[in-house]
This record gives sequence, C-alpha cells and structure tokens, in this order.
Amino acid sequence: QVFLFDEPLSNLDAKLRAQTRLEIQKLHRELGITSLFVTHDQVEAMTLAQRMIVMNNGQLEQFGTPEEVYNCPGSTFVAGFIGSPPMNLLLNAPNSQAGCLMGIRPEHIDITPEAGWTLQVETIELLGAERLVHARLGHEPITLRVDASQAAPALGESFRATPRSDKVHWFDQANGSRVERV
Repeated sequence: QVFLFDEPLSNLDAKLRAQTRLEIQKLHRELGITSLFVTHDQVEAMTLAQRMIVMNNGQLEQFGTPEEVYNCPGSTFVAGFIGSPPMNLLLNAPNSQAGCLMGIRPEHIDITPEAGWTLQVETIELLGAERLVHARLGHEPITLRVDASQAAPALGESFRATPRSDKVHWFDQANGSRVERV
C-alpha cells in the first residue's frame, strides 16, 4: 500500500494547514504506510518527509533526508529553494573562489562589531522571536537571521558581520553544482 498526496494542503488557510500537517504526521506514524507527498511548500516537505526529492523542471536535483538537503544542498537551485529565507548566494564575497558562488544560510552569519564583512542595512523584518536583516554586501543582497533580543543595526546603517566558516558552501558559478573548497 502507498498513499499518494498531490498538494493536499495547498488550498487551506495557514492555521488549518498546520493542524492538518500534524494530523498527517500522526496518521503516517500510526499506520506505517509509505506515502508519496507532492508539494511546492518547503515547510510541508521539511516537516512531513523522512526522505525527500527536490525536482527542477522535471529533473531530480537532490534526494536525501530533510536535514541532508537543508545542510548540504547539492546545487544552487536546492540552496535557493529550501529554507525560508533561502540561502544567500554571493558571487563577490570576500575570500570567494574564482568561478564559484559562496552560499551561506541567514542564520549562519553573526553580527561582529570588530571584524568581518561591512554590510549596509536596507530593511528589517521583525518576526516575533527573530529579525530578518536585509542588507547589501557591496552590490549583492544578503539576509541575516538574528535573535530579536539581540541589538540590530538601524535602517541605512553600516555594520559588520562574519559567516561561520564551517557553514559556508561553494557552488560552481557556471552550472550551479556543489563543489568542495580547494
């Protein structure tokens, strides 16, 4: 037996969608039946999947657990699709490799007063327990996710931030595939 779900939650409002997602998880656990769940909603994919396939124009981009896909995206498409907000993909970041894009998730960039990249704040979104700081690194947009209790720079202000070196990803600029840093 296999359950096939084709975007079953897409027409539900946010509250009902969250409740139904929990019910699907519970039923799946209780019944132990394999399910194939098609969705364009990454929250649904990340919360319901034990293994997931990311497709791009009918082609398989990556297969793995939600943790593997999120923490080690195989391409710029996956890096930009999984995560909200998506991974920052930077062409001209300091210390970039020639021909490569640097990828760094918004939560893996720390505000560091003394050292790091110089960023310029464009807008700030307060989301309750966290803030999204949308800024520019030179001419490139970059987003940071910071704790709302942490002091945040003001609109238009310059500040310094540093990516966590163990969380940096590299992608081939020409084809978008993941590469290891040389």
